[in-house]
Amino acid sequence: MKEVFDYIDSSHDSAIELLSKLVRQPSVAATGQGIKECSELVTNLLGEIGANPKVYDLGEGSPVIAGEIKSKKNPKKTILFYNHYDVQPPEPLELWDSPPFSPTIKEGTMYGRGVSDDKGELAGRLKLTEAFLKTWNDVPCNFKFVFEGEEEIGSIHLGKYVKKSPEIFRADGVIWEFGGVDPKERPQVILGVKGILYIELTSKIAKKDAHSSLGAIVENPAWRLVGALSTLKKDDEILIPGWYEDVKRFTKEELEWIRKAPYDAKSVKHELGIKNFIADMGVDEAKKALAGKPTCTICGMNSGYTGVGSKTVLPSEAFAKIDFRLVPDQDPDDLIKKLRKHLVSKGYGDVEIAYSEGEKAKRTSPREPLAIAAKEAAESVYQKPAIVEISSAGTGPMYLFDSPCVAIGGGHAFTNAHAPNENKRLDYLVSGMKWVADTVNRFAIQ
Repeated sequence: MKEVFDYIDSSHDSAIELLSKLVRQPSVAATGQGIKECSELVTNLLGEIGANPKVYDLGEGSPVIAGEIKSKKNPKKTILFYNHYDVQPPEPLELWDSPPFSPTIKEGTMYGRGVSDDKGELAGRLKLTEAFLKTWNDVPCNFKFVFEGEEEIGSIHLGKYVKKSPEIFRADGVIWEFGGVDPKERPQVILGVKGILYIELTSKIAKKDAHSSLGAIVENPAWRLVGALSTLKKDDEILIPGWYEDVKRFTKEELEWIRKAPYDAKSVKHELGIKNFIADMGVDEAKKALAGKPTCTICGMNSGYTGVGSKTVLPSEAFAKIDFRLVPDQDPDDLIKKLRKHLVSKGYGDVEIAYSEGEKAKRTSPREPLAIAAKEAAESVYQKPAIVEISSAGTGPMYLFDSPCVAIGGGHAFTNAHAPNENKRLDYLVSGMKWVADTVNRFAIQ
């Protein structure tokens, strides 16, 4: 791999230029800003490395861009790179130190919306492919690329693309869209993601807001919603009947990897300004919960007047946004039925449920050849033991891919992804490319 690594080092400046070009192009999935233009940019970039790009467009949402480079010496094995070109909204703009779509470099770190999530990884996969082609005049095995533009809004159409064009998703292994090192700069091999069920609950009583004096005779939708919410969870347990019946338990091997993985609970508590985790759980329980415990989180609530000062109002409606994080074998379509049945049984059948998004969880076995290759490559590139994470606590559409998936790359622990001043350390852009390149090569020759 020395020639490939040397090329990656020597093309550092052009990698920065490529990433800057991607960050300068807005591509906000939530609003549609710049999505079309960014999809065209990504298509052209795939064409420049000879990946024969093709645009798949359902006529709704954002297009999927796919490409492929055939290997001359190993055409029977295929690796797929999954990335997304969409980004989160940049707001609140006043909290940025520099304009979010004007990439700025300070002390070896680039700042800008999407620089970490996920344009840095997308650029890295393009440049490491270029490194193979320029030095080997070939790639270790067939390379496929699938770049979508709706990951930040739940990949709401990706399943339709899988059904309509399954051939572009077929591979022997998948390099997922994120990954990197932990706060102590140890490489993490992440083997899965949780699923999600995202809903909105709404309670409506009157057709308009009223004077709060009528609270003596008119029911308050905010109180009604609070009552419904109180039936969903207590402490760290979800109270909806049947919620846990399909939960896939950890294997002994997975539990051993979870036990061995370091977790700095003290630093997490300090950063968040909290004294304890839920139910005062210890480090071992916290690690297991992050990797494999279903959750129920109220993400936001609103009703009535929330401005400065007082306003004596009886609101006509109240709503709450809730996400349930899911684990393998839980099905969001089944769970929303359980939720509806539960609310009816508790006397809250009038509370409306809006289904926003749903994704299943997925885990890859640590014994899979791709997982082994990723761990070996990490320890070769970083010269330190790799951490194997059975699952991320976050979510992505990994379940749509039948192949084993590993999440590795050039990320680091303090990227501010989804927040103001999102950033990417440029040294990890380089080391991440080497890690992924070495992983792919090891996987190809297994």
